[in-house]
Amino acid sequence: MKALKSKLASQLLADPMAGNQFREFLVGQKANSSVRQGATGQFVVRGKSGALQVMATVVPKAAKAA
Repeated sequence: MKALKSKLASQLLADPMAGNQFREFLVGQKANSSVRQGATGQFVVRGKSGALQVMATVVPKAAKAA
């Protein structure tokens, strides 16, 4: 979860719409009894410097841990 401490993660979580989409992605992955490796979610982060598209991916290590 070290990635959640990055500047990009801070921007994503500061944007209400992108933060909600990211939370829904995480909850959806956790609720799914068999987390799909390679599952992705795309979010648009809107901030002071413009919009940025971000893609979250479930990596093999995370898929095994779930």
